[in-house]
Amino acid sequence: MTDLKRKCAYCGEFGNLSREHIFPSSIIQRSDEKLMSLNDKSDSYFKSDLVVKDVCENCNNGVLSNLDNQLCIVYDSCMHSPVMPGADAELSYDYHPLLRVLLKISFNSARASSDGIRAVKAFRNLVPYIMGKTETAPDVMLRLQIDTSAKKYNIENQQVEGLLKANILRSAKLAYDGPQKSRFIVRLVAINSFWFYLILPTQTVDRAKKQAFLKGFKAWQLQPGLEVLPNQSSLNIPAEKTTYIHPSLLSGMKRKN
Repeated sequence: MTDLKRKCAYCGEFGNLSREHIFPSSIIQRSDEKLMSLNDKSDSYFKSDLVVKDVCENCNNGVLSNLDNQLCIVYDSCMHSPVMPGADAELSYDYHPLLRVLLKISFNSARASSDGIRAVKAFRNLVPYIMGKTETAPDVMLRLQIDTSAKKYNIENQQVEGLLKANILRSAKLAYDGPQKSRFIVRLVAINSFWFYLILPTQTVDRAKKQAFLKGFKAWQLQPGLEVLPNQSSLNIPAEKTTYIHPSLLSGMKRKN
């Protein structure tokens, strides 16, 4: 089903609009688990794939579809299986396609959120980059934190009862409240054990402000992860730089949207 005479969020043209999955449907289909979606507006879970309805068929089936295909390549090679406790992790990537598709997912999520207005405004400035019309995304920072599966303990008998697997697809706002909070937005795109932090400027920033933000972010309540660099094609994350997934972490994610 399509909606008529509305503006596409990506190309800005009016025309037939289609349903665009917040997470690529090809990634959802690859998941080993039955996924529950979280509605940011009602703070409730439901069994369905989250979609937005403001993307034209040309963008949906063209550039955005190509980005989804690029993500599938990385997913199949690195991200499909949750990382086990005590293991190293590695990400092999092509930086700009990876950053573009993560920005696309987060932009879709922000438009579907009840309090994503500030983020949507920041993302709109990045649409030319997402669409491949510009080569760089100035001042956008990408970091990666690995959240491994964890042992599931029974508190009453202190026995291990299997694993809490790091099977998750999640896009969310992180309520960063440290230095330079008015100049940057931090958003999360979590794909199983691979939790990407997208750090977007809301205004022009100089080197000193970026450094002040990074210093505050690294001392913030979440582990800051490692920087994903554009001049590299792989990133190794040693076990001592990982953390583990646990119920309080998941609960905190729900409250930060």
